Amino acid sequence: MNYNLSTDQVKKYNKDGYIIINNVIDKDLLNEIKSASDKIVAKACFIDKSDDKYDLADNHSKNKPSVRRIKQPHNFNNTFKELLFYPRVIKMVISLLGKNFRLHNGKINLKSPTAGDLVDWHQDWAFYPHSNDDVLAVGIMLDDMTPENGPVLFIPGSHKGKIFNHHHNGYFAGAINIKKEKVDISNVVEVTGKAGSITIHHARLLHASKPNTSNSMRRLLLWEFAANDAWPLMGIDDYNNFNKKIISGEIINTPRLRDVPVRLPLPAALNQGSIFENQKVITKNKKSI
Repeated sequence: MNYNLSTDQVKKYNKDGYIIINNVIDKDLLNEIKSASDKIVAKACFIDKSDDKYDLADNHSKNKPSVRRIKQPHNFNNTFKELLFYPRVIKMVISLLGKNFRLHNGKINLKSPTAGDLVDWHQDWAFYPHSNDDVLAVGIMLDDMTPENGPVLFIPGSHKGKIFNHHHNGYFAGAINIKKEKVDISNVVEVTGKAGSITIHHARLLHASKPNTSNSMRRLLLWEFAANDAWPLMGIDDYNNFNKKIISGEIINTPRLRDVPVRLPLPAALNQGSIFENQKVITKNKKSI
């Protein structure tokens, strides 16, 4: 079956920096993923601080686990690994990056009714610049995404502009000052969709997400992919492990260089951890986007 993106979808991605595709993930697999996610969250009752698997919300307790992020779920659950290699998604990514690409990072962002923190305006590129910008993120809606439960917000076309300053008081903070940077948000797109739908957005696209003000959970699984000839400018920890992340194609040891804007995420954030921690210096008292 041909799962490639259409010419119009590729044109829209190149023009706007994102696309939304409905009803991509099979319902049976989606239900397995949701069940696996629930089981992982339940096991957070055994820990009291964030670690390499969990990013815990401020209101977390062992009696009432509250998880903001599950890190690298494919590394400890085969159901997520199956989703990572889901043929339809792979074909879509090949339509945009070509046949050679690797996984940069995987995570599930959870917005519960009691701890559905907002995520302030940012560009993924600010966190992990590469030698070229053939870098994107696939967002898989595990739950319906509604206007009330913390939808993602995109600014169309912003991937073609500058890389904004994501620093605060001299340190990386993972968010920009939208007013100071004079960003036009009049054309913001609020992303909604049914569970099983996906988004694909360019790493340079400005985006954010609202807090969850509903009584329902909102989970978004994110696979961040980069072309195999796009090398991370912050370096790699282990060459063999780096190559094990290849999803499609072959090892490429000749980085492709493009004249793309870069601002390194240094000095490192004062609040280390996930984006939720990085942004705390800005979002601590912020209730809405």
